[in-house]
Amino acid sequence: MPIIKVGEINVNYQIQGKGEPLLLIIGLSFSLLDWGTVFPDLLAQHYKVILFDNRDAGETSQSTQPYTIAQMAADAAGLLNALGEPKAHVFGVSMGGMIAQHFALNHADKLKQLILGCTAAGGDCSEFGDVSGLLSGNLIDLLFTPKFIQSHQPDLTNFLQTTAPLHSHGTALQRQLQAMSTHDTCDLLGNITAPTLVITGDQDPVIPPQNSDRLAQKIPGAQQVTIADASHGFCFSHPDITATTVINFLN
Repeated sequence: MPIIKVGEINVNYQIQGKGEPLLLIIGLSFSLLDWGTVFPDLLAQHYKVILFDNRDAGETSQSTQPYTIAQMAADAAGLLNALGEPKAHVFGVSMGGMIAQHFALNHADKLKQLILGCTAAGGDCSEFGDVSGLLSGNLIDLLFTPKFIQSHQPDLTNFLQTTAPLHSHGTALQRQLQAMSTHDTCDLLGNITAPTLVITGDQDPVIPPQNSDRLAQKIPGAQQVTIADASHGFCFSHPDITATTVINFLN
């Protein structure tokens, strides 16, 4: 995959499809591979889909010092600049949704429409579940419902074997976690001006659905969609309905 210089880091990215640019921002620890193949492929039938690894994840550079979620949003904006894209739609999930909120607040001139998936405003207006499985490597139970796991166990095991080597660990993961602790848009969401869609799974144990309720209530004019029988990894487990929801909103 190509690498491009963005500020002081080298960013690993991938582009699929043609059309209006749609930047996908992945969550804590994960690389661009964690979107899977089905969901990006569906979107790429309609848009120029830009995937990338956040700093301290995948094949993007590790950081040399602590940073904030706002700085990660600046990385995303810098990537668009480096690629010659003046504006893009942005879809962020989990920590990527936190990054997307700061993108909307700090780089509004580069944003067309905003999609926030399974994420939260941080601060005092958010409720987080138990994410200890992330640290222990027990990701499947965090991302998918028991029913989905039971019917897709071999595929999920193979997928995790492919993606896990590119996940953040050690000091890189600690820096991402520290950045997440700086995230608080509770009193800023009313300043988001881009058309916004908030999506969540109804069985998300990591960032429970009530966080999406609050985002949709606080962001002016935001639309909200809750996917039934879906957990934190709904883009992977429910790619068709997620892609359809995104495409219908952006159109």
